[in-house]
Amino acid sequence: MPDLAEREMRRNQALILTDYISFGIGMSFLGPTTLLPSIIRLLGGSPVAVGALGAIQSGAWLLPQLVIGRYVANRPLVKRWVVVPLAISRCCLGLIPLALFLFALRAPDWAVGLILLAVLFFNINDALGSVPWFDLMAKAVPPERRGQVMGWAQAVASFLGIGAGLIVERVLARPNAFPSSYTLLTLTGALICGICPIALGLIREPAGATNGPAQPAWGQYLPRLATILRSDARFAWLTALRWLTGLADMAAAFFVLYATDRLGVPQAMVGLFISASVLGTMLCGVILGPLGDRKGNILIIQVLIGLRCITPTLALLAPPAASLHPWVAPGMFILIFLFMGMTTTYMLGFYNYLLEIAPESERMTYISLSNTLGGVLLIAPLFAGWLVQATSYETLFLVALALAALGLLLSLRGPARQRAEQVVAGV
Repeated sequence: MPDLAEREMRRNQALILTDYISFGIGMSFLGPTTLLPSIIRLLGGSPVAVGALGAIQSGAWLLPQLVIGRYVANRPLVKRWVVVPLAISRCCLGLIPLALFLFALRAPDWAVGLILLAVLFFNINDALGSVPWFDLMAKAVPPERRGQVMGWAQAVASFLGIGAGLIVERVLARPNAFPSSYTLLTLTGALICGICPIALGLIREPAGATNGPAQPAWGQYLPRLATILRSDARFAWLTALRWLTGLADMAAAFFVLYATDRLGVPQAMVGLFISASVLGTMLCGVILGPLGDRKGNILIIQVLIGLRCITPTLALLAPPAASLHPWVAPGMFILIFLFMGMTTTYMLGFYNYLLEIAPESERMTYISLSNTLGGVLLIAPLFAGWLVQATSYETLFLVALALAALGLLLSLRGPARQRAEQVVAGV
């Protein structure tokens, strides 16, 4: 950890918090697993189109990271490689309300296409900035504070996001909410996310450790990736867990559609689902962040995967339970989104563990390799959309439950202990 004056370190941490919180609030208004899927359906999109939205969100964010990881590898200063692509990505978010304003009523197919393109280019540019962002964050927040600092960042963002969810509910409850209310909400989310690159640009970045020349040749870079996969059992274990949990998460975009299409839950309830989701994220930050500092990140990973087993189970139980009282089904889906809010963040548990096992000079290599390997998950939402169209929502939820259960079993078989020095040496 570079030697920073305490005052400068606190300033940098405050700016990291500002970035993280702004992004969380902005996403609460945009609703990647709530509002955006609802918009696609209201525009006439099929379940496959909703699945394409999820595939774009995951694939466009994960796949470019191996290339950018090599490009920024061994650079002592990375801030500009964070700020520029993130500024572009926030501009791309502005295309979503523009698409609704121009085409929602006159050419809904064009609106769907433009929204999917906006999500694509947002995630690509966000991916380009995210790899060096982890290095910038690791410089600003020392290891012994990461769980607490990022946990509180998540908690504050979630607390404010609850208010955002309530605003969404009120706005969507207005008469003739589509498309004007949805345009207003997505515009608000895009503007709040625009704070992020401004905050990051104000960070005073210390020079980091390097391990060779900047932007290593592919002939050096690719063999190093193979060495990490072959030699670091902890990295391989974490990758397998991310694959299983990512596949289980393919049902995430379909819970809101199941509630509104199958069970008749009003569209205005989407706002409460958002509030429940961000409340879950807040509880995750307040409870699991400090717990991870005390008990270790492996325990947090196990808890989060256990919660993934609960969400599809509740969805499967909702139809028979709905006959008990009109509010039972909405209440169960509020619980579903509460638990989803706890599980959809990878910062606590997964990424903190990855930063823990990665040598300082290779943080960006580990991050980019892990995220690019996660790119295989882009087929999951498409498969989920096909599965719903060909069979039923219930089949999708059963498959998600089985995958989450497999992930839980693997998480309980902890990774083999291995010294980081062996990995650095390529043993």
